[in-house]
Amino acid sequence: MIKGREKTLARISTIVQVALSLGCYWFVAWATNNYMRPVEIAAHDTNIVYLMIIAIWYTLIKEFNLGKMLRVKTYSELFAEYFAMVFISSGLLYLGSLFLTDTVPVLILALFACLNMAVLFSFRMLSYTIFKKIRGKGYNTRNVLIVADDESYLHFIDRMLFIRDWGYRVWAIMSDGKHIKNKYDSHVRVLHEHFQLNEIIDANVVDEVIYCKGKFNNDEVRALIYACSEVGVTFRVYSELLSVVSMRSHLTYFKELPFLTFANNTKNYFALKVKEILDFVFSFFIVVLISPVLLGIAIAIKIEDGGSIFFKQERVGLNGRLFKCLKFRTMVENAEALRVKLENMNEQSGPVFKIKNDPRVTRVGRFLRKTSLDELPQFFNVLKGEMSIVGPRPPIPSEVQQYQRWQRRRLSMKPGITCIWQVSGRNNIPFDEWMRLDMMYIDTWSLKLDLMLFLSTIKVVLTGDGQ
Repeated sequence: MIKGREKTLARISTIVQVALSLGCYWFVAWATNNYMRPVEIAAHDTNIVYLMIIAIWYTLIKEFNLGKMLRVKTYSELFAEYFAMVFISSGLLYLGSLFLTDTVPVLILALFACLNMAVLFSFRMLSYTIFKKIRGKGYNTRNVLIVADDESYLHFIDRMLFIRDWGYRVWAIMSDGKHIKNKYDSHVRVLHEHFQLNEIIDANVVDEVIYCKGKFNNDEVRALIYACSEVGVTFRVYSELLSVVSMRSHLTYFKELPFLTFANNTKNYFALKVKEILDFVFSFFIVVLISPVLLGIAIAIKIEDGGSIFFKQERVGLNGRLFKCLKFRTMVENAEALRVKLENMNEQSGPVFKIKNDPRVTRVGRFLRKTSLDELPQFFNVLKGEMSIVGPRPPIPSEVQQYQRWQRRRLSMKPGITCIWQVSGRNNIPFDEWMRLDMMYIDTWSLKLDLMLFLSTIKVVLTGDGQ
């Protein structure tokens, strides 16, 4: 019943936010026409924009899970999520208006994006605050049964018991641990484990069962899952094993045959398709906008030593596909031949070769590397579909041959121009940490994460922190 109410509230919240977005566009168009400069927008163009707002905002609000009334969330997290959602939505609306309308000015779309961000975040902050207060007074709560032992993460149990605005009411703790009983017996009933969970659930109001034992028992967990799923009670499990095994599973069909598919990368095909579209469109506009910069860099490289402008190197892409990665040449022409003489100067661990003050780097090249401008030609690789704007950096084949098997998983996502490593110190990060950062990116990938990394990259370029 509570689940049903929460789903209904999520739908209502989503619809209200879409309606607020429509209202924001109407207000901006009205205010611009009456108080800034009159703009004649054809009626059919206005209707197209309204339809795009409904489709895009409804889809992405659901995609970012911004309709659901989450119980555990910080305001900074909410702001980041709304910023990412409005940024992507407004970008898609702008692109749609370019192709589908003739009379919608960019000014209106820009003002709409700013107002929409302010209104939606304010609405969510207000509703989130109201629900926190309601839960803090004991309403809209979920009854929870915790299964624990003396090796459980007790800080979690403390927070479940004493942070009331989370909206959880610990009905009981099931444990034979003496420390658990001594610590919590005065706050909540502590049940011995000889009680049957089936009987407890049947005789009492239990919305969720949370298993957080330090000693994980497979047979016990399997029995608890069956007991909960049989009557529709939510079951949650914590285990240190879950931080190691991140393999995701989902059900797929080949005609009528069901297959349980395991994949250690995201299978959110909608979000991946949005990423692919944004990669192409954004790269196209970037190449057009910075073409004078590209020309200036090319001239500077040519003037310095008369050598080739671009450095083309074979790199390893998605699932081992080979492609020619483009960069502005930052080293002398015979850099690869000189590498053999410099092997003993390598400052990077693992199979990667890097020297902080590489003697092969030219004067122009040193500036390009510091500002990361040497990476700009890779937008052409993005346009060809070989790379993405954000993703693990593409390795060279000789490095991949030296990978440990688990490190090859970084090839399961399309390589990118920038990544977590790129904005975290580059040469100052050891190889194993670099690999760990790439795995973290793959395991936690989202459009929001891509946007945050892209903005961080802009900061690195502007401050000259690239190394």
